[in-house]
Amino acid sequence: MRNSDENVRKILSALLENNNFVTLGELSRKLDISKRSVQNYLNRADAWFAGHDMGDVKILKKQGYGIRLVIDSGRRNKLESLLSSVYFTLSEGSMDRRMEILRLLVFSKDELTIQFLADYFYVSRFVILSDLEWVENWLSHYKLRLFKTQGRGIGIIGDEVARRSAIMGFFDLREQKTTSMPASEEPVSYARGMTRDRLKKLEEVYPEENILKVCSIIEEAEKEFDFYMGSEFFSSLATHITISVFRLKNDCKIEREFLPPEDDFPQLEMSTAVFIAKKLEKSFDIKFPRSECLYICIHLMGYNAFQEQEVGKRSVPENIEMLALRLIEAVDGDVGGGFSNDKMLFFGLVYHFKSSLYLLKEGAGAGQHNFPKLSDTKQEIYTCVQKHSDLFIKYGGVEADLGELLSVTLHFVFSLERITTRRRVLLVSNFSILIQNKLKEYLQDNLHQIEIIDVCTSYLLPMCMNSKYDFIITTVPIKECEKPVVSIAHMSYEESIHHIEEFLFVESNL
Repeated sequence: MRNSDENVRKILSALLENNNFVTLGELSRKLDISKRSVQNYLNRADAWFAGHDMGDVKILKKQGYGIRLVIDSGRRNKLESLLSSVYFTLSEGSMDRRMEILRLLVFSKDELTIQFLADYFYVSRFVILSDLEWVENWLSHYKLRLFKTQGRGIGIIGDEVARRSAIMGFFDLREQKTTSMPASEEPVSYARGMTRDRLKKLEEVYPEENILKVCSIIEEAEKEFDFYMGSEFFSSLATHITISVFRLKNDCKIEREFLPPEDDFPQLEMSTAVFIAKKLEKSFDIKFPRSECLYICIHLMGYNAFQEQEVGKRSVPENIEMLALRLIEAVDGDVGGGFSNDKMLFFGLVYHFKSSLYLLKEGAGAGQHNFPKLSDTKQEIYTCVQKHSDLFIKYGGVEADLGELLSVTLHFVFSLERITTRRRVLLVSNFSILIQNKLKEYLQDNLHQIEIIDVCTSYLLPMCMNSKYDFIITTVPIKECEKPVVSIAHMSYEESIHHIEEFLFVESNL
């Protein structure tokens, strides 16, 4: 193991062992390296978390206190396991190599050997073994796993539904990685709803002519059944059907045993799926079994293709109503906020569950490997939804994945924004405009009780109309002001949030 790898391992292990803050000096003395080196290794550790599907693990740095890990118990166990692995590495360029190994395994018909991969990428077997740990962790989100057989090689074990979900997830992963970098040109639409980026990812595996055939068939179905899909859903459905067509060409079918009873499917989506299947049979000279029609139907339900037509016309299964009610009651009890009185929240969750539960049952709901950073308010609601995730098993018969938990969290976040009476705020700061904007966004993201309606320097304060705002948040001294003032001068961002929350609590109880 390289010295840099060992130093990062020691730093993360030290942070895991101590739930309190650890100073740079303590880590520097422990590893016998400079404080600057410790800081550099901490930055590399942040990137390593993202590469191991642990983007929600944070290294918190607080002036005057030190450094500590923000990590839940599940992630803690995973991190301990990764750090104790003999294959632990921070190899440069590993993300591109790992994605290429994933592509080879997902699309190859043959088993691959470790030596083949080592020769292909000009790296040691040791590095390939580390990469395969990452690949196996990624595949586990789709209930797939790797097998390694002496003398034969490496392959993927899992059912056809899971494999197709993983292929879809691979294209999503490639697109996320591309769009996270500065684009060299504006996205251009090749087919209605199919962007150049998504089409290029598919073309790495499937011919462009066939992809455009699939797009054309979906557009025919839209005209025939009078519905229209947004570009995001259109691209997802086109990707799913393209994968299905070529899996069927290789005689890889979805077995009927994986699917719910046919009576559970709404007629509009089912008729549309049959129409699409017949067109595909003719265009690609393949046989679409009934199970494949049902699977297309599940995706149409997931994309809410007929959402406008179904409002008030379709009955809602009792278990879905109970799941929405019990989840709202649970979050309301833990967080407060009046969620139980928000009808839009209830019906929003009901229509969400009508499609998402099917997708979760069939493995098509797996996702959200690059977990977004959540503000304190969103994180609190997410933690509460996760705490009560057993309700999905009780009323839906499924286990909610990260993507589902995040989607449900956002329903509650939107509700909170609807039902919260916000205090109007003027932010006063003599920082540069870029720092002012950063501070404004941070306060707004983490304090849903306020709305920052304006930002100014102390020199411009006399020009602001008092009637426009309820109180002032300031980073500089202010004298003789008619409105209440909350000073956050010389405070960290986190300390500022706590201080403003205390002010709001006192004000609300006066």
